[in-house]
Amino acid sequence: MNGVRAKNRRVLVVDDTESIHRTFRSVLAPAGSQAGLDELDALLFGGRGGAPPGPSFELTSAYQGDEALEAVRRSVQAGAPFAVAFVDVRMPPGRDGVETLARMWEEDPRLQGVICTAYSDCCWDDVMARFGQTDRLLILKKPFDVVEVRQIACALTEKWSRERELEEAVDRMSAQDEKHRRVIDALPDTVLRVDRDGECLEVKPPRGLLPAMQPGFSRGGRIGDVLPGDVARRLLDELRRVLADGATQIVEYEQPVGGELRHYEARIVEFDAAEALVLLRDVTERRRAEAAAAEQRAQQEIIREQARALEALSMPLIPITDDIAVMPLIGPMDRRRMQQVQATLTAGIAARRTRVTIVDLTGVPSLGPDVADEIVKVAQAARLLGTEVVLTGIGPHIAQELTRVGRDLGNVTTRLTLQSGVALAMMR
Repeated sequence: MNGVRAKNRRVLVVDDTESIHRTFRSVLAPAGSQAGLDELDALLFGGRGGAPPGPSFELTSAYQGDEALEAVRRSVQAGAPFAVAFVDVRMPPGRDGVETLARMWEEDPRLQGVICTAYSDCCWDDVMARFGQTDRLLILKKPFDVVEVRQIACALTEKWSRERELEEAVDRMSAQDEKHRRVIDALPDTVLRVDRDGECLEVKPPRGLLPAMQPGFSRGGRIGDVLPGDVARRLLDELRRVLADGATQIVEYEQPVGGELRHYEARIVEFDAAEALVLLRDVTERRRAEAAAAEQRAQQEIIREQARALEALSMPLIPITDDIAVMPLIGPMDRRRMQQVQATLTAGIAARRTRVTIVDLTGVPSLGPDVADEIVKVAQAARLLGTEVVLTGIGPHIAQELTRVGRDLGNVTTRLTLQSGVALAMMR
């Protein structure tokens, strides 16, 4: 709810005399009587017009006990209960004020009651005998003092509102606590509420068995009694660090259980200034899955490295003389592999200052659709470095593929076999 809740100023006056109702209206709801309001201000604030008027109240009149009881019942049902009821002791021919107030409290236990009486009608001992010790009841002596009536109405309506605010705050806290409890209960972990010395104040057991906390760890136990000594010391150190700075800490540890090594995680979260929550979880399966995934990634990287090594072996640049080198290609060629060929070839040419480079395709069973363009790019890159490229081993199947894609290799020197390419290079 946004803003401040309006004060409950609803007052019920129960009396069988009309003049008494008029008196209450003039004192508690004086909007219709300016003279009465000015007189009351003078009594309350010690002067005329110099101080703000007090609060005005919303009055409801009832002339018999049954009528008052029905008014209280309707107000509760409507969600607009009375804060205070001024009840006369004697209201013949119906029930008296004490019995009426008792019945009204059955309908609305929050109602603040004021018994209006002359001491000859009712004494405090009689009221105490009927109601016992209670802070919801005052006795107002007749004849009334207007200041006293006003003060009682102000004090009791304020008391009603404060008690209501407190109840709502407690309800909100209870609802929040219940929400937190449901969240904690839904966790699969063991949840411990501990003080700074590691004493367990509350235990939420795990779903299933948590071997690391066996035998049974319960309220009043200490973390050091059920965890390995070094783990308990680490956890207590982190616990005090959490209580000092509020930052969540995680302690991981291992413990042999049933012949195997289990992995555990203790997550420490601040609960308040002197307490923390410790969430204990068995993370063995997660650690095993992470280790398996890491091993798989390492294996995949090894395979990739081996593939790169095999690719490098399948396209070596082999010097024949100081001026001539041969690069025999092996396996199917696509754009990516041809780009690697170009990178290897240009690096080798620059390093060896080769005059003629023979690229042999004898070991290539097929070409990808974009390889013809890459072959031309290889030759162009070599020429820019001052080297002539000779393509050898272009068999009928590769020639057909080059023809099918419509690529002209007229500017590239070709020979049918590697031997003829080497002979050409030697002649040049």
